[in-house]
Amino acid sequence: MSNIKSLAEKVSDDFFTAQLNRMLHEHGGRLTITSDTTSPSFWSLIDKIVNEQLGFVELYARYDVNDSVEATLACDIVLLNGVISFKSNWCVYNDIRADDIVFTLLIPLHLKALQNKTYIRWDDGTTEPLLRKTDYQTELGKVFQLAKYPSVIDSGGSYIIDLECATDAGLRGHSSDQAWEVYQELRDNRKS
Repeated sequence: MSNIKSLAEKVSDDFFTAQLNRMLHEHGGRLTITSDTTSPSFWSLIDKIVNEQLGFVELYARYDVNDSVEATLACDIVLLNGVISFKSNWCVYNDIRADDIVFTLLIPLHLKALQNKTYIRWDDGTTEPLLRKTDYQTELGKVFQLAKYPSVIDSGGSYIIDLECATDAGLRGHSSDQAWEVYQELRDNRKS
């Protein structure tokens, strides 16, 4: 992941996306990016991919990453020339790990305005949209259910505020640091 991150920082979004597509073409349409952490720098990857060239994202459970939890989450990012599988140690066995999933997976997807291009892929292979309208509570429930810990849901509603603010920031079309700044400002205003 660190090599991808350093490359992404040096080039434009168009160039980065073109290089991903070139690598996919050269490697049979499949690339895997891994991170061993529960809070990977997914934003540094997804932020540099041009939205118009991203077909869709699928979130799914993996059972071969961490024997200490029921499942970890991964995602497939579908581009013109194939699929990038992003595999990390996202898991939801407690509130801290739930924070990791919300702030390093879901918030980046919303900041990039990809929530309507993102799907849940269940173990049986069926898929459904991550978000329907603005039902963030159901979105959270589906993601935590996918991670096999449906009972770990923020009861105070603060994750819903986070997702609403990230969606609002993402719809404004900002990228990189500016998207996070707008999100933080909206969040601070809502929580104060």
